[in-house]
Amino acid sequence: MALKVKKLAKKASIKETRILEGLEGYYKGKYSLGYAASKLKIPLRALMEFMTKQALPYYWEEEDGKRGLKRILEIRSAS
Repeated sequence: MALKVKKLAKKASIKETRILEGLEGYYKGKYSLGYAASKLKIPLRALMEFMTKQALPYYWEEEDGKRGLKRILEIRSAS
């Protein structure tokens, strides 16, 4: 049972890492949120829910991009 939990935790961690990597490009202004979701092969709504849960801002202006990248660093350092 503990091994199964470890596997699930590792899978979740890998998925979160992929999502955060995809969001980096979004915050750097390289592509849209829709493109990031497509690139990650997850529904846009799921990506938006992840952002809400992780307190990641939507990119409206350059300052939002900076705040988003800073928040990604905080999430990674907490893991």
